Amino acid sequence: MNTFKRKALASAVLGTLGIAGTAHAIYQDPNGLGQALIYPYYTVNSDPNGNPFWTLFSVVNTTTDVKVVKVRFREGKASAEVLDFNLYLSPNDVWTGAVIPASADASSPAHLVTADLSCTNPKIPATGVDFRNYQYVGANDDPLADTLDRTREGYAEMFEMGILPQPGQLSSAAIHTSTGTPTCAGLTGSNLSASVGLSITAPTGGLSGTGTIINVLSGRDTMYNANAFTDWVVGTAAYSDIGNDAPNFSQTTPEDSVVVKGPTHAAPGITTVYLSSFPGGSVASAGAMAASSTMMHSNVINEYILDAATNSDTDWVFTFPTKRLFVTTATAQPPFTAPLTSSGACETISFTYFNREEGSATASGVDFSPLPPGAAANSLCYESTILSFRNGSGNAPTSPDTPSLVLGSQNVTAVSVTPSYQNGWANVTFTGTQALVPGLAADPAFSSSLTYNETTGLGVATFTAPPSPNVFFGLPVVGFMVRTYANGLLSCSGASCLGNYMASVQHNYVTTATP
Repeated sequence: MNTFKRKALASAVLGTLGIAGTAHAIYQDPNGLGQALIYPYYTVNSDPNGNPFWTLFSVVNTTTDVKVVKVRFREGKASAEVLDFNLYLSPNDVWTGAVIPASADASSPAHLVTADLSCTNPKIPATGVDFRNYQYVGANDDPLADTLDRTREGYAEMFEMGILPQPGQLSSAAIHTSTGTPTCAGLTGSNLSASVGLSITAPTGGLSGTGTIINVLSGRDTMYNANAFTDWVVGTAAYSDIGNDAPNFSQTTPEDSVVVKGPTHAAPGITTVYLSSFPGGSVASAGAMAASSTMMHSNVINEYILDAATNSDTDWVFTFPTKRLFVTTATAQPPFTAPLTSSGACETISFTYFNREEGSATASGVDFSPLPPGAAANSLCYESTILSFRNGSGNAPTSPDTPSLVLGSQNVTAVSVTPSYQNGWANVTFTGTQALVPGLAADPAFSSSLTYNETTGLGVATFTAPPSPNVFFGLPVVGFMVRTYANGLLSCSGASCLGNYMASVQHNYVTTATP
């Protein structure tokens, strides 16, 4: 079903049924515009040849509103906040920044720089600002390492907190003047809740963004689109001053979601739209559960390339943007299974792969390397984990001490495929006990679904509570595949130049839900 029809179907269901007295619910927008954005991965690590990566970010305001946006970077092991600030986007504005290594020392933190003129609070110095470890040391200590190199890879999130009314003194200060520079008067300071916070109105959406991972010395770069979420908060502003972890997906309002499950082999032409409201739990809020349901997938599917002739390598990025809201050192609430330990919070997977000629194989536990201490076989242990493909023929290193072969990740699980399977596709299934049963369950009193038959154009809406609540299986995940080609030195107008290439593509998913 095309994007327009899917979105129209979801809108029709919302308008007809509503949930818990509202006609709004969070959903992952297939058109790439939203109130909240997840950028699945950043890195400033070095590739296996010692060449450092930079990650470039952009966020676009496609509306005529003046938006106040929380920009936050989280490290990849346990999603601890390592830097955040408030950003003011004037109408049709674009903000750009770059995350780079603070120094050539591999133990140094990531470092944010920007030449952008949009207002931020606090103002970003011309020399940039280092990422910080305050949220995982001292009073915030977790079982993982306290070192600053944890900040060198992770992911980013942006939340629209509201809009500044126009005309107005504060909105005028955010708008670029004829010289291209806003005044930013009244938009910086340690406590703006009584000014900016009381001035803004509810978010209106329309944000989009991209991430660019570039390695200048190796001659490689690739891009991805941020995952966009619409109706993150409805009817109210969600302002937060600098200096805390709010807002985030735990504040999703209302605590409802729309999830579209497309046609399958078993039911061709049948699309189901799930409308769910969530009760909350012992660890995660109802808002966190609603947001997570929009990213719930039982399987992650993509291609891999390990061609020896082009020295190709493949990494898969798995980021779980809400995992921290479900997991503590003491417990894990469904759909997550494992609490946080010194090895991470490890979720088991099964891994089946196919070559391009329909041959298939299943990786067993002994094929996975490295195995984190105390973890079950075949585990993804971090909130941003890289699954690094290795060729069993030995053309790629398999040492546990070796970082991932494309992105240089230290948050890595490596898997070796059969030597004859140099290229093909793979299917990762989440097998944690709580990812399977009970999964992520909605409140049965506010569960509804509509089944749409694309062949006949007929839909049947369930207006009353079903016999059992909507339940989503798997884990809330976003990410992409990234692969490299190495073509050696080429002749370029009589000179030599690198023939290196890198490209990425978003994962494909299977959504499994009942009833």
